Amino acid sequence: MLHGLLFDSHGPGAYAVTHDSDERSRAPRSRRRVIVITRSFPRLSETFIVDHVRALLQAGHDVVVVARRVDAASLAEQFGHSVHAVQLPSGTARGSPAAIGAVRRAAGWIGRHPELRRSRIAWKRALYAQRLRQVLESLQPDLVHAHFGPHGVDAAIALEGSNTPLVVDFHGFDLTAFTQQHGWELYRAALGSAHLVVHSEFAQRQLTEHRLPGSERVVMGVDRQLFAARPRPANWGAPLHMISVGRLYEQKGHDLAIRTLAELRARRPELDVRLRIVGDGPRMESLHRLAEELGVRGFVAGPAPARPLEVAAALFEADLALVPSRVMPDGWQEAFCRVAIEAMSTGLPVVATRSGGLPDTVGEGGIVAVREDAAALADAAEAVLSAMGPVDWAVRAARSAARFDIARMYDGYQRLTAELLERGSAVTAS
Repeated sequence: MLHGLLFDSHGPGAYAVTHDSDERSRAPRSRRRVIVITRSFPRLSETFIVDHVRALLQAGHDVVVVARRVDAASLAEQFGHSVHAVQLPSGTARGSPAAIGAVRRAAGWIGRHPELRRSRIAWKRALYAQRLRQVLESLQPDLVHAHFGPHGVDAAIALEGSNTPLVVDFHGFDLTAFTQQHGWELYRAALGSAHLVVHSEFAQRQLTEHRLPGSERVVMGVDRQLFAARPRPANWGAPLHMISVGRLYEQKGHDLAIRTLAELRARRPELDVRLRIVGDGPRMESLHRLAEELGVRGFVAGPAPARPLEVAAALFEADLALVPSRVMPDGWQEAFCRVAIEAMSTGLPVVATRSGGLPDTVGEGGIVAVREDAAALADAAEAVLSAMGPVDWAVRAARSAARFDIARMYDGYQRLTAELLERGSAVTAS
């Protein structure tokens, strides 16, 4: 019995919602079923998960996404009827007997890991995993791929005792802020037999240094046809258009971008520097106020949310990309930063901070500031302008971005999935 909401898309507005059973899980199937677990799907700021699902579909797998929140309209818009999604019900929706059983099973798992008995996060994940367990049992997956470490923990607990291969994909906060707050013991206890995936040297080092070795790196690619370069002039001209793309949270540093704009306008008035901010989030009003205070509000476009096609168009019109991400007090750092690759793919040099994996991502496609402040970012921007002209930077940036083509990402995910499915079949047969 599948206790969840099954969104079976047959076009916008035509969703079959199933509370008690999933007929698809009982029907004979010729394709291998891969379950993708995340928190929300599809989510505008997590297009890498959408791309992962597309890679699985391209390989011919039966894909079901399990999430706490499913955007049914966006699911239909992006995937038609090719992807199904299960939205998990709340814990209270299952009733008292089920809740008591879930507590007992969670306590049993904690009991097998005594080092976690006093860990509130371990109890929380163990309890949540019981809801997930019922869904996975109903769906009968051949492989489970969880995005973000905490969801990987949920899946590992839910799958305990089964032979179903589990892939856990780390992306950033799960290796930085989460572990600074909760430690690494939960990952070490739950993920010992999981296959761990990362997308940068920084992320791989984090796992290895904390006794989670053997991770596999899959290229985090971008669509270089969508994010395509345009012809660039030989020399810099005025106005100079900078762009900062990302969610409007403190860690993304859009306020640093505005301060960098003010610094450059004071240093180089002849450039008539402008800034466009692309993103959505809770700091929109504070960014407007900061621009007003610094006297540059008339030279800032946005912030405004945008879909990938609109982001590509905005990058196409810019001259230089700022990626001013912070290292936060809670430990958060950029593990990779796809925006930097999208910018370089369109031919933009990138000026970035040293947050996490950013220097590795940027490579020769830009200049990394020596400090995390507006003066250092302005210094790096001036270094970009003096090093070479736009057309030469476009060649170098595109060469750096070529390492991250989306075809390599598809190949990496498809190869890993095929290998684990074959291995799982061998285990089942024996």
